[in-house]
Amino acid sequence: MASKKNSQEQPDSEQSRAEQPQKKSLTRRRFLQVGGIVLGGAMIAVYPGRVPMRRAAAQTVENLDFPASISSYRPDFWFEVLPDNTIVLKSPKVEMGQGIFTGYAMLAAEELEVPPSQIKVEHASTGTGVIDSLGTGGSTSTSSMFIPIREVAATMREMLKAAAAKEWGVDVSTVTASNGSVTSGNRAITYADIAKKTKQWDIPKTPALKPTSAFKYVGKDMKRVDLKPKVMGKPLFGIDQTMPGMLYAVIVESPYIDGTIKTIKTQEAEKVQGVERVIRDGEFLAVVAKSRYAAETAARVIEIEWNVPKKWQQADIEGIVTVGKGTEVEVQNEGSAKSIIEKSSDGVFKQEYRTPLGAHAQMEPNGSIAHVEQDKATIVIGTQVPSLIRDQVAKALGIDAEKVEVRAAYLGGGFGRRYSKMNAADAAKISKIVGKPVSVFNTREQEFQNSMYRPNTHHVLQAKITSDGKIEAITHDQATPDMIIEGMAGEVGMTVFGADFISAGHGASIIYNTPNRAATLWHNKLPFTTGIWRSVGIFANAFAIESFINELAHKLDKDPIALRLELVAGNEKINKRYIKTLETLAEKSAWKQPKTPGTGRGMALANDRKTIAAAAVEVTVTDGVIRVRKVTHVLDVGIAVNPEGIRQQIEGCIMMGISASLYEGLQIKDGQIGASNFHEYPVATLRDAPEIQTFILEGDDVPYGVGEPPIAPIAPAIAAAVFDATGVMPRSLPFRVA
Repeated sequence: MASKKNSQEQPDSEQSRAEQPQKKSLTRRRFLQVGGIVLGGAMIAVYPGRVPMRRAAAQTVENLDFPASISSYRPDFWFEVLPDNTIVLKSPKVEMGQGIFTGYAMLAAEELEVPPSQIKVEHASTGTGVIDSLGTGGSTSTSSMFIPIREVAATMREMLKAAAAKEWGVDVSTVTASNGSVTSGNRAITYADIAKKTKQWDIPKTPALKPTSAFKYVGKDMKRVDLKPKVMGKPLFGIDQTMPGMLYAVIVESPYIDGTIKTIKTQEAEKVQGVERVIRDGEFLAVVAKSRYAAETAARVIEIEWNVPKKWQQADIEGIVTVGKGTEVEVQNEGSAKSIIEKSSDGVFKQEYRTPLGAHAQMEPNGSIAHVEQDKATIVIGTQVPSLIRDQVAKALGIDAEKVEVRAAYLGGGFGRRYSKMNAADAAKISKIVGKPVSVFNTREQEFQNSMYRPNTHHVLQAKITSDGKIEAITHDQATPDMIIEGMAGEVGMTVFGADFISAGHGASIIYNTPNRAATLWHNKLPFTTGIWRSVGIFANAFAIESFINELAHKLDKDPIALRLELVAGNEKINKRYIKTLETLAEKSAWKQPKTPGTGRGMALANDRKTIAAAAVEVTVTDGVIRVRKVTHVLDVGIAVNPEGIRQQIEGCIMMGISASLYEGLQIKDGQIGASNFHEYPVATLRDAPEIQTFILEGDDVPYGVGEPPIAPIAPAIAAAVFDATGVMPRSLPFRVA
């Protein structure tokens, strides 16, 4: 907690915060490794042969909070007081444009009794002891850290007060903290000065936290703390980082799915000016040079003939990902939905929906810098999971994880792309071979053709409608490859769960109060890597389910908001939140008012782990071109830490939802993934930006996720608006109107 030159180190206890003794001497830091992903005890007990237990596990995951899994809560690991009285907060979560550093500064400021401007937030390296084994994602960065940051900050405040009391020889009860200083009577000292004087710290029990009603900063608009520096180009992203004597490497990968090297000629590559060497180890091939340009130039002139065992086509991929194929796992079964629908086709309404493979299309390509020296390694990387990178590099080098330090850089976009298929281990191997630091970043072509992709999905929804127009039952069958489950502890994920309901299945359950409802996942395996894409599985599931509800409303000749209000009626707390969200959307979007001539209007609702999102959309369709003209968005967030940041997230999600709805999708042809760069993978741009209205609802005294939930209702709302405008219901992304 003192400045770096005053910091001393001592082994940390592995006791929980609640178990810590009243006082504890802090004299030396120690790195703690806390591995694995914790999903809760309920998940461990699942037996693979028990369908009800799997279903219970799926429902548990659907509503899980995913708390932070931090290796240490010692304040001197988290905070550093600089000589100018600035307080550095070392964040275990990474900043990738979502604005969490601003929220963290606000939370810490509340308990430290300083203005947020006095807090400087930085990424924690794995060497600090502040490690989050769950990484950054799933819209949990604020919700999972809402309590921990405040607790650690409050503890630090009390440590500063105790140190001042000891210095003055007074009882700590007479000492107060305010505006970066501690006072007692007529004596006062800044945090920096007391930190400079203190050589040994005592950790008290975690003090009581400030009630939310006493917040000075949380709940008020605050401009992003990194806005001006980023506008001025000061922060360094991963690709900007350098090390003395650094070389550059490009890994050569097959442009074909499952392609392997048949013949190779590297002579011309070795002649390129600046090339240091060409490394080949089996299928691993890399060019190392003095500049990135030289490495990329040399990689392009390597002559390779590829073995291609199968030239996959689009029809092959869609055929694999089809309801009825693969492993069947039931995740919801309330009442007798399936038997009711199977009993008779009379009154059964059925529709199918598809979403395509998608690229993450983040601006900064994946990559890392590695420097291996004897038995230790330093990795600089923009990643969502520093702890995973640490473990991957340690395994690749055959060294202890404590010998690997991962320094997180700013990420030039994440969206789930930086959760897996990283090249840090390869960079470390290359560095070890050449004996120098090495920068290894993908080319743009590799980001599209040798990447991790948003999985394609297939959905079949059915509803039983009674003779008096009531919905008696709804079933949802979804087919998808993996997002994350197969990466859990070897084969444990699939053995225990049978399907990826942690991510791909997220949002697959029917939220509406029909008497009978069921959801089933069909797990499939593709010949390339699929993984997490922003909003994990709820983007695809909300598109299918909400589109189906909109089609049901049309069939029943009911207003889509009115139908949803009927289907969420009840006294449960969550249902009251649904009702408030829907009623707010109807009011703010002027839903009952006449439409603008020539426009279509649609809406959708979604629940993403307690965050409720609803959107109303207006579109025009001219000569087959769909233009989103207006979006009204309502988000129930619990407590809004930084409303300005939440509005920014909503707006970003709306644009990403428009992009996915109207433009994005990858095709497979002759064994290759179709896009090589943005000219073949269009995305929404500023010209596609509609008029946007955002409305934030608050209720609970804890925050829910905001980085992903707003995207969920966008695609089905656009689809409904297109249907309203043209009479044609688009059921596959991206939308096309003939």
